[in-house]
Parts: sequence; structure tokens; C-alpha cells
Amino acid sequence: MPGTLHIFRLKPDPPQYQMNYNLGANSWVQVFDFAGLEEFLLHSSGLAVSDVDALLQELRVSGHTTEANVDLPESHLGEMGFAESPSDE
Repeated sequence: MPGTLHIFRLKPDPPQYQMNYNLGANSWVQVFDFAGLEEFLLHSSGLAVSDVDALLQELRVSGHTTEANVDLPESHLGEMGFAESPSDE
């Protein structure tokens, strides 16, 4: 089942980014430096390179970006470095 990625800049110097992955009622979070974020998006997100480029450009310009219909396997999110965050429910 696909979820939604929300990425925003936490700190400008050194750059640090938080990625939230919402999958149904569950939410997962991970913090990256720019190189780690780019590597994750290119190699682990299943997104096309052109989509990753667009996300990173929007992140540079506005400090945040969102991508829907991202399919990350929930059973592997912990292995990928994500921590489950509390639900609003």
C-alpha cells in the first residue's frame, strides 16, 4: 500500500532534513543530511530520477516537499532507519 513522503529542512547549516512517511494511520520518521537524503530517494524510494530531482529542487527552494503514492515496505522501515512516530489518533 503506497504512502506519502513529507520532507522538510530542519536546519540550514549544516543542512539537515526530516522525512515523514505516512502509511494509513501509521507514521514513520527519519533525519538525514543532504547526501543521505539524496541517496535514499535515488536508491530506496522507488521514485524515478526525474521525480527525485524535482523533489530536491522544491526542497532547496521552499524548504519542504511532499510526494504521494510512494511504496516503501512497512516491514522494512525499521531496517531502513525509520522510527515509528506516535499517531494522532
